[in-house]
Amino acid sequence: MKNILTSALGLIAIMTGLNAQTTQSSSIDPAPTWGIKFSGFVRNDVYYDSRQVVSARPANQGELLLYPTYISNDMNGKDLNATPSFSMMAITSRLSGTITGPDAFGAKTSGILEAEFFGNANGNENVFRLRHAYAKLDWSKTQLAFGQYWHPLFVTDCFPGVISFNTGMPFQPFSRNPQIRLTQKLSNSLNLILAASSQTEAFVSPGSSTGTALGSCVANQIFQANAVIPNVHAQLQYKTSSFLAGGAVDYKSLKPATSQPSAAGAATIVSTSETVNSLTLDVYTKITTKPVVIKAEYVVGQNLYDHLMIGGYLAYASTSPYNITYKPINVSSAWLEIIGTGKKFIPGIFFGYTKNNGASEGAVASYSRGIATGKNSLDKVIRVAPRVEFVSGKFKLGFELEVTTATYGMAGTNGKVTGSTTDFTNTRGLFYTSYSF
Repeated sequence: MKNILTSALGLIAIMTGLNAQTTQSSSIDPAPTWGIKFSGFVRNDVYYDSRQVVSARPANQGELLLYPTYISNDMNGKDLNATPSFSMMAITSRLSGTITGPDAFGAKTSGILEAEFFGNANGNENVFRLRHAYAKLDWSKTQLAFGQYWHPLFVTDCFPGVISFNTGMPFQPFSRNPQIRLTQKLSNSLNLILAASSQTEAFVSPGSSTGTALGSCVANQIFQANAVIPNVHAQLQYKTSSFLAGGAVDYKSLKPATSQPSAAGAATIVSTSETVNSLTLDVYTKITTKPVVIKAEYVVGQNLYDHLMIGGYLAYASTSPYNITYKPINVSSAWLEIIGTGKKFIPGIFFGYTKNNGASEGAVASYSRGIATGKNSLDKVIRVAPRVEFVSGKFKLGFELEVTTATYGMAGTNGKVTGSTTDFTNTRGLFYTSYSF
């Protein structure tokens, strides 16, 4: 009996010692928490439009509203586009995964994988589609990122917080792109951002549908791919807890066609190396105070079709020798937003303005959104959108009144509207609910 008791006490002592060692080891070297953490939201939009609208997507329901349509009269002179519409949609519901893992190359690693049910083209709404697939390497002052993410012209620290899923289109550049991005910390408050990107999905530029110059307009990533040069971007950003300011320059090259007619009206074709090159300048700021947050951005850009803004470029034909060349349409855009800082009741108002500034005279074709030579085209678009949101826990609901006026007139061979103009206004009443997880 004594031997049994001695053995039992010895076993308890050994187990106690092992447990103490395990506890001590865990406190010094905890198990890694690498993996993926999911989040997202379930969202439903209910909206009424007083007029038919031009939408980035879906084309038949207008979720990503850009501007109201031009007049379309029937045989009795009644405007068919003055017809109102009503829609309910839940396709913007989203699932996001934040990824963490072990260090690599001496840097902290992380990633984002995000998708939603918006589909990747008109007609396949409700289909799960990729939004972001982005991996990062973070050193003390340098970050390298690879994958699909917001284009640098869409500044994640300063973009419209409107309720409408259009996120301020067509005043705010809006695009997600495959890219390589370098962020270098120059000081505690100043960052330099350099990026090279390509195009994909709905965020693509227009070109000739036939591959031969002067074909009908179609949007496809092939036109940037054939130019070989990626979209390159440089940006300086100054950021503190209460103030943000930045400026960016963005360069893009497209090859709208790989061949052209050998002469005006000729059926035979010859190769062409003509490209259209464009430059965009962007400045923005955000001021955070106790009662309100104020955001603003100003863009002077060319050929911003792929950013879901108005414009694109024009085609020109020379006669001796016969050759097709291209020039970008110039567009200016500005927006201002004021938002309350409450936790449960959040008011806000958005103002947007964009203007068609045209290109050179003598164009024979247009590859553009809303602008066509010798036809009724956009001169400018203006929007005012007041809103209010109510928050309770993970649940949000909100109301927004979005009033957008598009001014149309006859465009000359430079794509610019001259002479008399006519305004068309759409009023969108929007109610939304969002449950986050």
